[in-house]
Amino acid sequence: MNNDAIGFVGTGRMGAPMAGHLLAAGEALVVHDVHPDAARPLVERGALWAAAPVEVATRARTIITIVPSSREVEAIYAALLPKLGPGHLMLEMTTADPSSTRRLAKEVQARGAAMLDAPVSGGVRGAVEATLSIMVGGEAADLERARPILARLGKKIFHVGGPGTGHAMKLVNNVTSAACLVATAEAVVVALRAGIDPARAVEILSASSGRSNASEWKFPQFILTGRFDAGFAMALMRKDVDAFLRLAEETGVDAPVAAAAAEYFRRAVQGALAGADHTAIVKLLGWPGEEGVRP
Repeated sequence: MNNDAIGFVGTGRMGAPMAGHLLAAGEALVVHDVHPDAARPLVERGALWAAAPVEVATRARTIITIVPSSREVEAIYAALLPKLGPGHLMLEMTTADPSSTRRLAKEVQARGAAMLDAPVSGGVRGAVEATLSIMVGGEAADLERARPILARLGKKIFHVGGPGTGHAMKLVNNVTSAACLVATAEAVVVALRAGIDPARAVEILSASSGRSNASEWKFPQFILTGRFDAGFAMALMRKDVDAFLRLAEETGVDAPVAAAAAEYFRRAVQGALAGADHTAIVKLLGWPGEEGVRP
């Protein structure tokens, strides 16, 4: 085992550029992805390929995972756990369910290893530019050990609290993003039908008290342009808002606004928008030229 090597499991649209920053910084990297071609560019740059997650644990002390959901996280950890021991540090960067994370953290700690949940915000652009915000749950001492690595990946690192709180905070962030997007979509479509140019409506919103990331970034960059390619899938947003609702139920909080946002994304993934970027949610409202996608 190379005590200085970093393992990286999950080299998709977010993971690949993040792993690339570690390579560029001269880190020894061991990579695995369920789709080997996704990791090939990293291997060509000098990363070592691992044919299975368990190989990552035998070749690296610090292991980063960033995959679609807790389902994949749990499958990966089931393979890794028997090989973990004192000295291993797990950095789980998926947008995952806090309850699953807390359970895994106990299993990791029982083997003498350490685990941080450290999901990120900033999208593909943030991953490429290494400007992500990173929300960390776990022990402060473990965060200090991980900080040099995380600093290669993002600009803002927040210690949220104990195990699972990083993942909880990511769900809080994503449901706020989802709710702002659908609220802005409703508002802009109403403005359009009231005779206001949608670009002007978005410009005014962004200069007024109704501004949000949706008006300042998503509408100008991905919706008004017709690109609909922000880099975050409709199905993933649906997963996250549903996970937030489970968290709200666990904490005893009624969340009708989140539930309304979740219904938008459920409808979207059940129809023609199932494979679309999450910014295409505006098409459910009959965005100009898109009336045909409404349920």
